[in-house]
Amino acid sequence: MGDDENLESKIKLLEELARDGITLDIKICPQCKATGLRTMDVVGLYSPLSPVRVVCKKCGWVGRAVIDLTNRRIDELDEQVLEDILSGLSEDAQDK
Repeated sequence: MGDDENLESKIKLLEELARDGITLDIKICPQCKATGLRTMDVVGLYSPLSPVRVVCKKCGWVGRAVIDLTNRRIDELDEQVLEDILSGLSEDAQDK
């Protein structure tokens, strides 16, 4: 199963759960779109003072930013913030 098919299957699952009234957030790897992520910090143990890193068990990607897939409803404030971010990104792309 390719990365796109894997992602599409997760989106379909979220849609089915939403129809049943179940909300869910799924963290996925930004590189391979897998869900097998584990959290670690710099020394390998959790500490609220150290920067948390995420490691993908499938591809080995290490980073701090993961993608959250969700079927939760976006409220008006969140929608406005999203629109502002997207318009800012498109303006930046046009300037280049």
